[in-house]
Amino acid sequence: MDGNRAALAAVVVVVLAAGGCWLFKRGNRGEPIDLIARFAEAQKKPASGTFAVVDAELNGETKRAIFTVPGSRIIFKVRVPDDGWLKVWVGMKAESWDKEGDGVLFHVGVSDGRAYDQLFSQHLNPFANRNDRRWVPSYVDLSPYAGEEVDVVFNTNTSPPGKGDDPRNDTALWGTPEIVVR
Repeated sequence: MDGNRAALAAVVVVVLAAGGCWLFKRGNRGEPIDLIARFAEAQKKPASGTFAVVDAELNGETKRAIFTVPGSRIIFKVRVPDDGWLKVWVGMKAESWDKEGDGVLFHVGVSDGRAYDQLFSQHLNPFANRNDRRWVPSYVDLSPYAGEEVDVVFNTNTSPPGKGDDPRNDTALWGTPEIVVR
């Protein structure tokens, strides 16, 4: 009988230790990868394009952001953590809200060097849609690329699909882009 209790106690200790390790690992989510902090090393296309890190206020909410004009591309090389997600807010500078144009089309995709997968697309037109006069939150699941070093690609276009090129008053903002673990 004492042998059975000792064996049971040993099993309970092992299960509790394993459970504690699992919980510790799950609780240790790591620091977010701040892409604005990596802005200087990001690849920018075209190289002569307009790119700047700014503090941008939209509808009373200020965020550190990357400003660019449509037709641009910013590429960050990152190693995607387990359960990694891209968290970014998109918007357009307030001075463009009351000026004619058809807005900006934002895209995010991932390239592993062999293929490009578009994961996100959002069209904003604050001139025509008052609801677009704010930061629009976006969350992109990167977990299929966990453990891989990939290019996270931020693209902007001057118009939505099927429309002609209309760059008027296109002031694209990528607000506080970071990779987080969920």
